[in-house]
Amino acid sequence: MLTDVAAVVSSIAVVVGLCWALHGWFTLSINRFNSVAAKEVLAAWDANLATQSADDRERLRAQPPVAVLEALVALPSQRSRRFQLSYIR
Repeated sequence: MLTDVAAVVSSIAVVVGLCWALHGWFTLSINRFNSVAAKEVLAAWDANLATQSADDRERLRAQPPVAVLEALVALPSQRSRRFQLSYIR
């Protein structure tokens, strides 16, 4: 009886652990895909700006398309350090 309960509990723990690992892998994959796609959009935008005249370039920089704004938001931001380690006095 005790071994049956332990087997059921361990089976549930294995299933939950696998689901957690799958969720983490999926989240990591989606975030990586979004950052790669955002970099491609921004590279195309820079190439497009390079072909424009100076006046058009300034106008387009002031009012970029929605896809460019979404790409800027999708890029990962640098995380600030919680602890500033400084050994120099």
